[in-house]
Amino acid sequence: MKTPETKLAEAIATATENHYFNSSIIAHTLADQPYYTIDRIMEMIVKTIKYQAQRHQNDWENGRTSEGLFLANELNKSIELITKKYTFNNLSLPK
Repeated sequence: MKTPETKLAEAIATATENHYFNSSIIAHTLADQPYYTIDRIMEMIVKTIKYQAQRHQNDWENGRTSEGLFLANELNKSIELITKKYTFNNLSLPK
């Protein structure tokens, strides 16, 4: 049985394959949430960036990658610098 999180991830992946997918609508809707929800969304985004950065490194070693994975890798470097300088109290971020 799939968890709600797995179902959501699969729904997002399926939606992005649609030619008319508009990431700005999702971003705007997610940004307009209560603070607790925004913190959980940012945790999800940061963790996604971390896993995509790992994929970029693995794929790069095998001679392939994408611009999205390259961007995730660069963003991950910035996130790592921020987490060294600032202690987050309400976010559970990867180390």
